[in-house]
Amino acid sequence: MGLGDIFDPGDLFGFQQDSRVGKANAAAKEAYDKAMETSNANRALYSQYLNKMNGTYGDVAGKYGDYLSNIENQEVYDPGQFSYDKDVNDFYSKAANQRINQATNAITNSRANAGGMFSSDYLNELAAKQQALASEEWDKAYNRYNQDRSMALNEFSTNANLGNQRYQNLFNKNTTLLGQAQNAQDNVSNAYANYLQNLASQNNTDAQNFANYTQTVAGNNLSKKGLLGRIFG
Repeated sequence: MGLGDIFDPGDLFGFQQDSRVGKANAAAKEAYDKAMETSNANRALYSQYLNKMNGTYGDVAGKYGDYLSNIENQEVYDPGQFSYDKDVNDFYSKAANQRINQATNAITNSRANAGGMFSSDYLNELAAKQQALASEEWDKAYNRYNQDRSMALNEFSTNANLGNQRYQNLFNKNTTLLGQAQNAQDNVSNAYANYLQNLASQNNTDAQNFANYTQTVAGNNLSKKGLLGRIFG
């Protein structure tokens, strides 16, 4: 250690050392202030991030209950039972009924009034033709009945399928909306969790920066020594 290190006239009473310590403390304070500026900027960014996420997903997330209620309250589609209130008699034509009635009356009158004019074979043949005519008309009526009933059943089935499709489309829509609302809720929850985590991390950083600053200032202040302290310290 040289004489200049031991004896500094300007530092006899520690004045120069006070200046050096003051500058060191000022530098530490400047570094701490910059760290706090960064901290405040980070906190503002965290708030902007949370506000952005709430603005983007908040409205949709808030509709979760409505969408869930729509699914729970949607009535199950029931097309009911197919019904058909007609029968074959409804499809006999008036002309056919008239012809059958005429044939029946002719046979009846012939049996009652003709005496022996017509043989029983002829009357039997006439009766057979009347029955064939009735059977033919019944077949036609039955076919028309089946066709009309099939058309009614097809119409019922078509309407039932359309109704079921509308029900399924609405259910799928509500399910999709519910899923979107759930995802929005997850995004908002995750954003809030990230926000709290970032704040906690920033708080820890701020606390550490403050501890470092106070320790630096304390160390600088303790380093001040007068001449005798530098000689005998």
